[in-house]
Amino acid sequence: MILASIAIALMVQAAPASISGTVVQSGTGAPLANVRVTLAQTDAQLGAFAQMVAGKPLPVEMTYSGEALAAISTAGGPDSPNGKLLAALPVADIAELTISPNGEVAVVHKSAPPALTDAQGHWVFNDVRPGTYKLEFSINGYARQSYGQRSSAGTGVPIVIASGSSRNDIIMRMSQVGAVGGRVADTEGHPVAGVPVQLLRFAYDETGKRTVQRVAAAKTDDRGRYRMFNLSPGRYYLAAGRPVGPDSEIDKLLNSAIGANVPLINRIPEQYAQSYYPGTPEIRAATPIDVPSGAEMTGIDVYVRPQQFFRVKGSVIDPRSSQPPSVEYFSMSLQNGDPLNSSDRVFANVPLVYNSTNGTFELPDIVPGAYFVIANVPNPNSVRGGTRAPTGDVALNSQPPRAIAPVTVANADVEGLQLRVATAGFVDGIIRIDPSVNAPPPDFTFIRVGFRPVAGSGAVISGQPQPAGPDGKFRIDGFWPGQYQILTIGLPSGFYLKEVRLGELDLNSNSWRYTGGDTGAMSIVISPNTGTLDGVVSDAQGRPLAGARVVLIPERNRERTELFRPVSTDPNGHFTLTGVAPGDYKLAAWEAIEPFAFFDPDLLKQADDAAKPVRVMESSKQTINVSAFR
Repeated sequence: MILASIAIALMVQAAPASISGTVVQSGTGAPLANVRVTLAQTDAQLGAFAQMVAGKPLPVEMTYSGEALAAISTAGGPDSPNGKLLAALPVADIAELTISPNGEVAVVHKSAPPALTDAQGHWVFNDVRPGTYKLEFSINGYARQSYGQRSSAGTGVPIVIASGSSRNDIIMRMSQVGAVGGRVADTEGHPVAGVPVQLLRFAYDETGKRTVQRVAAAKTDDRGRYRMFNLSPGRYYLAAGRPVGPDSEIDKLLNSAIGANVPLINRIPEQYAQSYYPGTPEIRAATPIDVPSGAEMTGIDVYVRPQQFFRVKGSVIDPRSSQPPSVEYFSMSLQNGDPLNSSDRVFANVPLVYNSTNGTFELPDIVPGAYFVIANVPNPNSVRGGTRAPTGDVALNSQPPRAIAPVTVANADVEGLQLRVATAGFVDGIIRIDPSVNAPPPDFTFIRVGFRPVAGSGAVISGQPQPAGPDGKFRIDGFWPGQYQILTIGLPSGFYLKEVRLGELDLNSNSWRYTGGDTGAMSIVISPNTGTLDGVVSDAQGRPLAGARVVLIPERNRERTELFRPVSTDPNGHFTLTGVAPGDYKLAAWEAIEPFAFFDPDLLKQADDAAKPVRVMESSKQTINVSAFR
C-alpha cells in the first residue's frame, strides 16, 4: 500500500503540465485563426543577468534571440564580462528573451515554441515546465496583447503553472487596431507636402520623468494628407512639423522615403514649426485623440506655420583668468531631448560669430525651444585617460573646461546670456555593506551610481550612471556646476541604500549643489536588513484581483524614485514586496495603470488621500490587504 502511494506520488510529480485556450475577436466573439501565441516564463533563474537588467533600464522593449545570446556569451570566452554575465542563463534552451522597460525579463523556451491558433481559434501548450508565465497574442490587424491586459499599455495577468496541472479555460479577446488620418495645411489653408507627422503619447520612466513617446510617424503627400495605422486602442496626441533639434533618425528615414517619390528638381524644401492637433505650439494645449478598437479616425487636420528663427547673443568669461577664453567650438543640447534618440540631444559645431577679444558671441538660426548653450574650451593641461592629478586639481580632469548656461528661445532673440567657464566635476567613492551585518559582501559589479540634475537648477550632466568595481569602488565623471540628487540603481536583490555621504552631507535626504573644485569622497552603505510586505488586493466587490498594480509610495523623499516599489498581483490577487527600505509609506493598488504611471501627480494625490499608511522597520514582515482604485 505504501509503495503504491509512493509510486502514484512520483507519477503525479512527473506528470507534464499543459495550458490551452481560445482566441476570439473582442465584440463579436468570432474565433481568430493563425494568431501567434507566445508562452514566456517570467520567474526563470537568471543570476547576475537579472541584476544587470535592474541596474540598466531600457527605454523600449528589447527582444534577443537565443542565437544572439549564444553569440554574445561566447564572443569573449567564459571568463569575459559577457561570458560571466550570461553564464547563469539556460542559453541552449532559450528561443527568445525579452526585456521590458520596467525590468521584467521573459524567457520563451525552445521546448515550448510559439503556437498558432487553428480555425476555431484554439491553441495548446503541452509539457510545460512549472513556473510563472505570461501569454502574449499577436496577429496582423489586431493589437498585440497579453492575457489579462486591461489597457493598451498596461500589464497582463501572470499564470502560475504547477507540475502536473492543466489550464484549459483561457479565453483571449483581441481588439482590432485603428488608424488616424487627415490633412496638414498652412495658415492660408493650402496643403503642405513632405511635413513630418508623429503620433505621440505620454509616459513616465523609472526616474519619474514624464516623457513623450513616438508611437507612429509619416509624412504628408502632395495633397497634404497622411495616414498612420496599426494603432492600439488608446489616447494619443498628434504633432506635425519639424521637431526641435538636429535631424533625427526618424527624420532621415522619412526624408529618404519621400525623396524616392518626389523629383528633386521640383522639390522646394521648407521647414514648418511643430504644431499639435488642432494647431497649437504647446502639447499641453493639444486636443487628445482617443482611438477605439478598429476605428478609422479621419479628418484629424493640423495647421502649421513656417518655422521662425532667432538669435542667441551673449558673452563668455573664464573666472580663472578673468579674460575671454579661446573657444574651440559652440554646441547646444536640448534640455529635454527625445529619450529614444540620442542624436536629438546635441548640436555640435553650431555656426556662430565669436569675438575672442571681448568674449561676445552670436548664434543665428535658432528655432524656439529650451536648450543648454555650451562653449567648449581647450585644456592644454588635461591628463590622458582622465587620471586624477596628485594635487587634486579638478582642472586636470580628462574632460576639457566648458561654459554652460540654460536658455529658452520663445518668440524673440535672446540677448545678454552669460557663460562662465568651469571644469567638469568628478566624485570618487566606495560602496560597503552595513558593518553591523555579519554576512559576505554581495556582487557590486552591476550597481550604478550617478547624479540626476534637479529640475530647474540649470544643472547638466553627461553620460550614464557609472558601474562600481568588484571592490565597490566607483568614479562619477562629467557633471558641471548645479544642483544634483544621488541616483543609485541595480542594488543586489534584498538590499537597500542605508547611507550616502559626501563629506558631512547626507545625500539620502538632501540634494547637493556643486560649485566647482574638489568634491571629496563619497561613502555608500547598503544593508540587507530590509522589510517585507505581502497581502491581497481586492476589487470593489471584495474579490481577489489578479494582475493589479501594487505600489509602495514613500511619504517623504519622493525625489528618490528608487523608493517607489511596484509589483503586480498573482492569479490569486496576492502580492509580495521584498527588499523594502525602512521608512514610512503609502500602500496603493490600481486595477490597471501603465508602467511607472504612479508618478503622475493625480495618481499620487489619489494615493495620499485614500491609500493605507505603512511603517516599515528593519527586517520587519507585515501582511496588509488593500482595495484597488479604478
